[in-house]
Amino acid sequence: MEASYYSVDEGLVLQAHLSRAKALIEQNMNVLADLSASTLRYVHATGRVDNRDSYLKFVPSVKYINIETNDRNIVLIGDVAIISGAMTMCLYKQGNDTPNYPKSYFMEVWKQYGKEWKLIFFQSTAVPA
Repeated sequence: MEASYYSVDEGLVLQAHLSRAKALIEQNMNVLADLSASTLRYVHATGRVDNRDSYLKFVPSVKYINIETNDRNIVLIGDVAIISGAMTMCLYKQGNDTPNYPKSYFMEVWKQYGKEWKLIFFQSTAVPA
């Protein structure tokens, strides 16, 4: 879906989603922290489960080169938004110089705090090769 098909509120959530991906690639921990709610629960495609603090400690162990999301669907329910879709990444795990190209389906749950959207839940499911 093109951004022009989204409502204003959906566009703001989409912008938060895209800002988080950009912050991962740039390793911008301040932006990631700002976009993550204190109650964040992050479930990786590997089954690893993180809270906000452990997730922010985990991020520097991965070098994200590219994060692409497709077939995004955004559902707004009051001050909560759910984004789902397909994700393809290019990344390097710590201590490994071979790139990984994981593919997964993802779901993000965002909550609006004032004018800011913060990620409260993330889960991805690996797509078999």
